[in-house]
Amino acid sequence: MELKNIFKMEMYKNRNNKAYLLVIAILTAMTSVSTFMGIAMIEGKIASDGGALAIMIPLIVFSALGFGVLSLLYPFHLLNVDYKNKVISLIFASGVSRIKYYFVKISATILTCFIATLVILFIPTVTFLLVYPEIFVEIMRAIIENFTFSNILPFLLMAVFTLLAYFVTLTTAVIITKGKVSGIFLFFGFSFAVSIFQSMLNIQRLMLFENYSINYYFNVATVFSIVQIFVFALIGLNVLNRQDL
Repeated sequence: MELKNIFKMEMYKNRNNKAYLLVIAILTAMTSVSTFMGIAMIEGKIASDGGALAIMIPLIVFSALGFGVLSLLYPFHLLNVDYKNKVISLIFASGVSRIKYYFVKISATILTCFIATLVILFIPTVTFLLVYPEIFVEIMRAIIENFTFSNILPFLLMAVFTLLAYFVTLTTAVIITKGKVSGIFLFFGFSFAVSIFQSMLNIQRLMLFENYSINYYFNVATVFSIVQIFVFALIGLNVLNRQDL
């Protein structure tokens, strides 16, 4: 099976997941309503009394909590669904390469989660830009004044590779546990070990270098994320290739 067909198959499964589509729709509605209410209160169109706050504050809190939980459970579900439905052995038996499947699975999961994030945050972001364009202009001006291309590029690289490291580590946890719920706890364990190791390296580097710039932190974090991706990808691929399904 060709790589693009495998990817299309994964995206088709992801966009037809009704349970999580419903969760995304609910989160989108909650963030939108809380945004409208917040702006209306700031503009004085709604009284900032106990009744309005009693509605808006829980909406904001549950929206933030829901988004945080979704950022873990949604990619975990997308990654483990083939194990859970016991179809992964059929996928490989049909001639799909395990290596191709690994990279396609991560790519489809990242793209699906990115689209879900855009959907949830689209209305609040657009509403803010339309109602308070002057604040957006001030924010952009501050960024331009305080950051140069030499600062922004390392930051973007750090953000991209940190995100990739997150998904690769989660994928490895899913593969090792064969999609079981214990994979979430294994992921937490991996993340804890990585954070301790990273902290140790940072402390040692701070002891060696007295003068350092913000780009130093960005570059160190990027290199560390690349190493993390490489290590956990090797572990995940090795386990997947040896796994008896």
